[in-house]
Amino acid sequence: MLLDPRAILMFGANALLLYLTMLVNSALASWSIYLLILGPMLVFPALYLRHQSYFICTLFTGLWVDAALPSSFGLFTVGFLFAGAFVFQMRIRFRAEHNYHPIMLAHGLNLFALLLVTVAMGYTHFSSLGFWVHVLVTSLCSHLALLLVAPWFFNFERMLFALCRLDTEPEDFPTL
Repeated sequence: MLLDPRAILMFGANALLLYLTMLVNSALASWSIYLLILGPMLVFPALYLRHQSYFICTLFTGLWVDAALPSSFGLFTVGFLFAGAFVFQMRIRFRAEHNYHPIMLAHGLNLFALLLVTVAMGYTHFSSLGFWVHVLVTSLCSHLALLLVAPWFFNFERMLFALCRLDTEPEDFPTL
């Protein structure tokens, strides 16, 4: 099959997570707090799908995030493809049946997304103490929220697989 149907479900779940995060961010705007919860979007495509379906799902997710967030276009698309490819290459080491490894991966990928945005802001802001305080607060709030959001999101994706009667286990790894 050209595209695994689970990739379409994962993309839909990623879009839902992005817009729920944006809804929360609009409520937190008066306090100048911003949540960046992008790490969970890359975990299941990299752990569950074959390379072609993973690439398509991650590419469309990156394009969707680039279009929705105020950043230079292509930042998240390229960043997601590189970060996801890193996880994809090492997916044999991670167990996807339970939430422990996916949550740890989500935190690592979320930290990568925060670093990506920080570096993309430009070196002119690096000398400002207020910039680093805002980065620290954003990082702390995002990772605290991720402790609650990531297990929900992974169980939501598994539930979608079960409701659509799709395989709830990751793809078999090729034997060499």
